[in-house]
Amino acid sequence: MLQHDITSGIVNENAWSIKWLQNALDMFHRKYPFASDIQNVAVTVQGNNTDLVLASDNTKYLPADFMLDVRDGIVITISNRTFRLKRKSFQYWLSIYNAFLNTTTANLSSGGVYTIINNMFKVAPLITAAQAATLWYYALPAVMTASSIPNFPDDWTLIEFVRLKALEWTRGIDVGVAQIYMQKELARLKSSGLLNDAEYDTIPLENNQVVPNTVNRNSWMGPWM
Repeated sequence: MLQHDITSGIVNENAWSIKWLQNALDMFHRKYPFASDIQNVAVTVQGNNTDLVLASDNTKYLPADFMLDVRDGIVITISNRTFRLKRKSFQYWLSIYNAFLNTTTANLSSGGVYTIINNMFKVAPLITAAQAATLWYYALPAVMTASSIPNFPDDWTLIEFVRLKALEWTRGIDVGVAQIYMQKELARLKSSGLLNDAEYDTIPLENNQVVPNTVNRNSWMGPWM
């Protein structure tokens, strides 16, 4: 293994240990995207179309390192005013899309929403002219090289995982021990809060999520005598 991974005193670019380390990082980040780097990319909200496309190549598909959008993470500027579109379920998005389908008064600055369908973003309501926007998202870690420094809150976990993978390769322990260790560490790190630097501590309520109580709570007793 040393002959394969280390040459001339440095780590080989194609070392097995680097691949194992990459496997650990990808697993952690996919399970808990909030521990990841946050990236942003320029996008365009299409005119007379529900699609949101990448500004770089005009494709509808998500960035290659995309894992999860930051909640309400599409920021759009219209008439020198900046707005965040709301991420909603497909059912909610469809209601907004249909409600404004036959009108020319739709405006993303007043209730614009988006959803993700088949690895593509859909925006509603429809607008007549294309608008530039920014998509903020949690990204997969970059591919490791011999000189890379992992971005992870607990280095010991990564070191131990690579050590166990090496022992599996040399048949010093059973295959699968490293995977079991990783799953246990995921639970430990989650409970410690290291993987939860996330979004709102509580999801803010919106007007359409709360129904005002207009009934007298004492009405079940009947009228007063």
